[in-house]
Amino acid sequence: MVDTVWAGGPPQLPLRLRPLLLSPAVVDFDRRGFRPGPAGTRAVLEAAARAFVTGFNTELVMPPDVAPDLGDLPEHQRGFGVEGAGTAAALLDLLNLRGGRRLASVRAIHDRRHAYLVHVGVGWALAKLHRSKLGSSGTSDAPLLRWLAYDGLGFSQAFFAGPRKLRRWAAHPAHCDATCDIRHQGFGRSLWFRACGDPSVVAAHIERLAPRHHGDAWSGVALAAVYAGGVSLSVVERLQEIAVSQRAAVAQGAAFAAEAWHLSGHVPEHAHAAVQILTGVELPQAAAWTRVARRSLESSDADAADYRRWRLRIQQQAASVLSAQ
Repeated sequence: MVDTVWAGGPPQLPLRLRPLLLSPAVVDFDRRGFRPGPAGTRAVLEAAARAFVTGFNTELVMPPDVAPDLGDLPEHQRGFGVEGAGTAAALLDLLNLRGGRRLASVRAIHDRRHAYLVHVGVGWALAKLHRSKLGSSGTSDAPLLRWLAYDGLGFSQAFFAGPRKLRRWAAHPAHCDATCDIRHQGFGRSLWFRACGDPSVVAAHIERLAPRHHGDAWSGVALAAVYAGGVSLSVVERLQEIAVSQRAAVAQGAAFAAEAWHLSGHVPEHAHAAVQILTGVELPQAAAWTRVARRSLESSDADAADYRRWRLRIQQQAASVLSAQ
């Protein structure tokens, strides 16, 4: 595995790229100052983060036109590895003054099963380069999914934030555009890791945000709870209870995760059960909500406002189901 045998950098990696290598220590909960939480939950979430590191480092050593298949990673961690590979590919493309085709290569191999994760990875690359605008980065042939990069941007910014930077999320300008909503979804995803799956700790962080972004953050929390997992079903039920005022947003985040798992071809048991709790329907139906809601929004000029409409359509579908139960 990359994260256990490449200390100091593999010999085939060019010297100019060795500073980009990630050490598994960067996602260690103690080093990050995250809540330790139950040992089992921490093990699951740290393993997911290390899979990201593995994917990232593996992509660094690949030829520019060859993407890693990451088949050595367990199926339930492969999506995180693809996210890391997407991050490294986008980063190297952005650093190449003549552009690059690395991200296209990663997509050619992994889009069918992990399209969501690849696009989120682009946002990590933006964060590493301290860029806040997507611009022409990402992929023009996925006009709606490309906006997931802002989710990755928000996640990365919050995941690596110290206490001072984390508090800045509570400060909010009078106006913000739809990309701000997406970044707060990523912020919510990061809270699942920072709080080590504790809904009460998550809620305390979200309460400090501007009220308009509470739903955005809770949707990200639910997405992470379903996709990353690591907790018992009683904890998922507790999450739903605490976020009862944002049930539709929670269901939308769970539906996003349901579709991500559905596309992967491998759905772990925890995801089936968590989706049922958070959406009120079986995982395939929740996944289908996301596809139906995308109809008419996939035009070539789809923007962040269309991404917002996508989420709201899913929330409306979820609300109609939840209100009938």
